[in-house]
Amino acid sequence: MSKKIRHPGQKPRHLPWKLPKHPFDYTFLMNLLENYNSPRDKISRMIKKKEIIQVKKGLYAASPEFGAQIDLKVLANLIYGPSYISLEYALSYWGLIPEKVAEVTSMTNKRNKVFDTPLGFFSYKYLENSKFSTGIERISEASGAFLIAAKEKALCDRLALVKELETGDMAEFLEAEMRLDMTELDHFDVELVREISSKYRRKPVTAFFKWLRERDKKIGQVKDE
Repeated sequence: MSKKIRHPGQKPRHLPWKLPKHPFDYTFLMNLLENYNSPRDKISRMIKKKEIIQVKKGLYAASPEFGAQIDLKVLANLIYGPSYISLEYALSYWGLIPEKVAEVTSMTNKRNKVFDTPLGFFSYKYLENSKFSTGIERISEASGAFLIAAKEKALCDRLALVKELETGDMAEFLEAEMRLDMTELDHFDVELVREISSKYRRKPVTAFFKWLRERDKKIGQVKDE
């Protein structure tokens, strides 16, 4: 019997190639396997053969070997929600800090949670509903869409976790402790920071707003001279 030859670029037709390129849930997988006598056993075998990855209970992704596009930012929103990416991961995404952050950090209006998955570590910190929605952006990329804090909100979320921080210590904290690229602050929306500050009512966030406002005034005076 002659062996069937697959031409370059031609995908085999067995099951893993039929899976979505983006993450999918248990219901989708069960519907796909409805003709199998034991769909759950089939799922177990697919996980064991590394055809699919179980991110957490009820959430899966196809293996990159089968063309899957796994984006940790997209996964972060799916693993636990409502949530948006923020803190160090968002600061790195926006280019505010130089470090590449491995842990995907998010805020949620549910309780604190952490997930150690085969694809990475995801953490979620609680934020009240009244503070949650201001300053969130929806980004669409080839690998999918995700919610992330605007650069102003990401920094305010981080500062809100600091116990004590006065206006006079702000520049040193941002530059020395956080290693923030201070030139990026030139592009901050001061009005958005004011709005976030008024909702958060956290002393470090208020101090940052006052410091940023004064900084912008000084920069504006220098430009006028």
